[in-house]
Order: sequence, then structure tokens, then C-alpha cells
Amino acid sequence: MTNEQPAGFWSYTHRDDELDDGRIVRLSERIARAFEMITGEPLEIFLDKRSIEWGDAWRARLDSALTGTTFLIPVVTPKFLKSQECRREVIKFAGHAASLGLDDLLLPIHYANVPQLTQSSDGQPNDEVVELISRRQWADWRDLRLEDEESPVYRQAVHKLALKIADVLENAPPVRPVEAPPQDEATEEPRGFIEVMAEAEAALPAWLQIIEKFGEVITLIGAETSWATEEMTKSDARGGGFAGRMRVAEQLSVRLTGPVEQVDKLGSEYWSTLSSIDPGIIGFIRRAGESDLAAEDRQVARDFFKEIKQLTAATKETTGHLKGYSDSVGGAARGSSHLRPQFRTIQAAVQKVIDSQTVVEEWNRMIDETDLED
Repeated sequence: MTNEQPAGFWSYTHRDDELDDGRIVRLSERIARAFEMITGEPLEIFLDKRSIEWGDAWRARLDSALTGTTFLIPVVTPKFLKSQECRREVIKFAGHAASLGLDDLLLPIHYANVPQLTQSSDGQPNDEVVELISRRQWADWRDLRLEDEESPVYRQAVHKLALKIADVLENAPPVRPVEAPPQDEATEEPRGFIEVMAEAEAALPAWLQIIEKFGEVITLIGAETSWATEEMTKSDARGGGFAGRMRVAEQLSVRLTGPVEQVDKLGSEYWSTLSSIDPGIIGFIRRAGESDLAAEDRQVARDFFKEIKQLTAATKETTGHLKGYSDSVGGAARGSSHLRPQFRTIQAAVQKVIDSQTVVEEWNRMIDETDLED
């Protein structure tokens, strides 16, 4: 165990805690007490996500000597996955932890059943935050949360979870941040400053192309939906009733098959393009902000940061429009069982774009905190 006091950041929705009579917050308190009993060291758990300082605190610790003693505990429920704030925290923390080679510091608790974590997702679009969580050794609390808090079963489960946290902190590997290769060596170096930038330079134009194609397909889907609306109006005028509307919905479902498959593919490509380079970019920005960076590397980084900001500005407005479109699709999906699977796929693809924006906004936040900008 390190000498620095460990700290956990408890990511949950306040509504879940209210629905469960405060048990989620009490669980965090019990884990902290059990941890101190086991290790003899205090464990500070930060709960209040309603202030900006909550996120700033874990970022500051990850950027300091406290890196190996800082972890995020997402309390995963269906409502958690619907919370954009909670999704952002998982995405940002996962990227920072991966940039330091410390993936195990994300410690999910599966608190209320999320079928995608434990069952085949046949017929259901993939959720990238669920995938991030599923790659970790999450604690299963679905049945335990129903136990009496003073029961031996519950207390033993709390003890095991505190032991797991202690074990993760004890065995966390040394930090492995991205480093710049030595200036005086001509031999091939491990993947470092230059390699990360080269990978990003190839990925960023592809990122912009994907979002442009995504917008085009969404426009096509919108046109097909408008066609269906007009056809339903004509059917109503002929007295076709709900049977006529159902026929139009069935036709629309067929017409949307190709565009929906394309938007699903583009959403996955967009997320994978950004998430794959996220740890390296975070490490790159962190390294670029250090005072011992060579002058030529500082200029290269400065130019690269300008490119990131330009691309971010180009996608921000599109992402905002897509969010509004996704909300409207959600209402339409409830109207027809034929269209529901199609619209769920569209919403999941749009969510990937929205979540990807979290990645680039974090890059921009870090860039703003360096002294490299003109």
C-alpha cells in the first residue's frame, strides 16, 4: 500500500439513491469503514457530483503523485446509463487511467440489473459505456442490494468489496505514461511522443469524414420519415385508419433498412476511431505541458493542438443537432413496433457520437490548461 491516502470517486445518480432509500450512499460509507478496518488507512470517498470540483479533484490526483491511489466506482443501473453526466465521467476516467496504464482503477458495481452486462445483446445495439464497464471485474450487487444492511451476508459482501479495493491499490502497476523519445537516439524507440502524434494525424481526418457521412445519412433518414408522415396524412384522408398507418410504418421500416445499417456502422467507427487514440492523446497533452519539452516539439504540439480545436469546433454543432434528433426519434419509436428496432439503432449510433464528443472536449480542456497556445 502506498503512503498517500487513497481516494475513491463514487459515481451514481442521486435519483437511484432516493429510490433505494439512501442505500447507495450508505454503501459507500460502509466500504470506507471496512477498508480502514482492513488496512489501517483511511479511505476518502467523494460523493458530490453536483459541483465542478468533483471532476477536477480526480483529474488533479491522476496528474499527481496520487495517481495509483485514485479510483472511480460507478454504481451501474439502467438510470446510470441514461445519465449523460455519469457516462461522461466513466469515459473521461477510463481514458485518463488507460493513458497511465492503470485500467484497474475503474471499479464498477453492477447495482441494478443491466441485461447487456450479463446477457447476449442479440437484437440490441451495443452501448460503448457498457463495454467499457464489462471489460473490468465489476462487483455484482444486484441481489445483495436487497439484503438487510445489518445481515451477515451484506456485511461479508461489503468486506469483500473493501478487500478488492485494497488489493487493487496494493497491486497497481507502476505508472506507464506516454513519453517523448530521447532527442539524441536515431534507433527505433517504443511508441512515444512522435508515434502518438503520427497515429492521431491519421485518425483525425477520418474522424471528420465519418461525422460528415453520419450527417448525410441522418438527413436521408429524415427525408424517409417525412415521406412516411405525408403518406400517413394521405391515408388518413382516405379513411385508412390505423391499418393504413401500420402499412406505411411497415414500408418505412423496409426503406430505412439500408440507411440504419449505415448509420450504425458509422457510429461504431466514429467511437472506435476516437477511443483508440484517446489514451495516447491524453498522455501526449500531459507530456506537452511539461517544461522540459524540446522547443521543436513544443511547436509541433502547438500546431497539432490547433488542428484538434478546429476539428472539435467543426463537430460540436453537428453533435448538438444529433442530440435533438435522437430525442425526437425516441418519441417516434414508441408509436410502432415495426420501427422501434430501427429507431433504437439510430439512437444508439447517435449516442456514440455524443459520447465521442466527451473525449474531444476533455482533450480541449487539457489543452487549455497547457501554456502552449498562442
